[in-house]
Amino acid sequence: MLINRPLGFPPAAHLFLYLLPALLLFSRAIADVTVVLVAIAFLIFSFKKCDWDWVKQPWFLAILLFNAYLLVVNLPLSSDSSESLKYVLTFIRWPLFAVALSYWVFNDAKKRQRFLISLLLTMLLIIADTLWQYFFDVDWFGIERFSDTRLTGPFRSPIPGTMLLRLWFIALFAAFFIPLFKSSVLRQLTFLMVAMGSGFVFTFLTGERMALILFSSACVIVFIAMLLEYKQYKQSLLLMLAMLGITLMITLFLSPEMFERSIVSIGSKLSTFAESDYGSVFKAAWQVWRDNWWLGSGLHTYQTVCEQQQLLIDSGLMCTHPHNLYLQLGAETGVVGLCLFLFMLYLLYKKVLGALLAQRDWIKAALSFSVLTVSFWPLTGGISVLSNWVAALVWLGIAWVLAISSVDSSEPDQCLTDVNR
Repeated sequence: MLINRPLGFPPAAHLFLYLLPALLLFSRAIADVTVVLVAIAFLIFSFKKCDWDWVKQPWFLAILLFNAYLLVVNLPLSSDSSESLKYVLTFIRWPLFAVALSYWVFNDAKKRQRFLISLLLTMLLIIADTLWQYFFDVDWFGIERFSDTRLTGPFRSPIPGTMLLRLWFIALFAAFFIPLFKSSVLRQLTFLMVAMGSGFVFTFLTGERMALILFSSACVIVFIAMLLEYKQYKQSLLLMLAMLGITLMITLFLSPEMFERSIVSIGSKLSTFAESDYGSVFKAAWQVWRDNWWLGSGLHTYQTVCEQQQLLIDSGLMCTHPHNLYLQLGAETGVVGLCLFLFMLYLLYKKVLGALLAQRDWIKAALSFSVLTVSFWPLTGGISVLSNWVAALVWLGIAWVLAISSVDSSEPDQCLTDVNR
């Protein structure tokens, strides 16, 4: 069912749709300001229209409960209440940003098309800049590559694979919303396969192993969904897969150093995980959690507690973050906070996937599942959806799949006609 959304998006603000990807990608400060301004503007429009129906969504009520727990229970018991206070008070901006985009911005076909066009162009710019750095060691902005096997692209840090990981599966929805691709099934499938192949090559060349694992796993799910939804095109899909496989093998063969870094080292890292740097960081996070089992040490206090207890001094590593969302939630908010967050996630997945699965809309369901899971899979490392630059992209993805889940399947711009099929 299409949710009634009476809030009007100001026509003069349509430029925002074209700027949104760049606003969230290229500067931590600008991304945070964008998130806050969108949340505040949405609250103002909701107040003026006296429309608060969006608050009644079960997943949003669950996140409000989690936020209340942080404020009433976790904060007073924090090991560093002054540090926790600013993060607890500002946490609500993330879910408000997601609701604002899904309920207010992505609520019709034209807006979704504009956003996707901007997203594709922005991603192409980042990909081209990063590949230039791969071949010439310096990108268009004079930024040098991080190391022989790690790239930065325009970000100055070795994170281009991690950043775009949150966007690839949103961008794949272009197959269903942009007229150039949705005019025939073969165009849709070709776009999806070429985009996934390009994403694999890009992520492989960045040297980011976890991003590559997550991207590849999600692509497998999407491909299975494509086989389920378009059974009559099975031969075409398998032919595309074979051609794509040959291209990827050539890429691996031509990049032996990256093959060692991005593929071979995954096996060696996993085989000695307990003794690896990841194993040491996980053990430290587990120790902090054990010491504050039920209620946690306080939001955004892991680094302080880890340093005070000198948990990583023997390994020579720094106490930055646990490289695992759920270990961080456990250490900082305890079992109670983790359970509340997991309950919110359950309701979010149910909301996003329920209608799509009921309609047997396998590809959109797989894409939506992938958008969420590349950020919330238990082994996803190096991010926080609570206070992080990447968090803006995570909640952007949540906003997108929430909007997709509320689109009426009978909308003419969503489905191919029988003739086109």
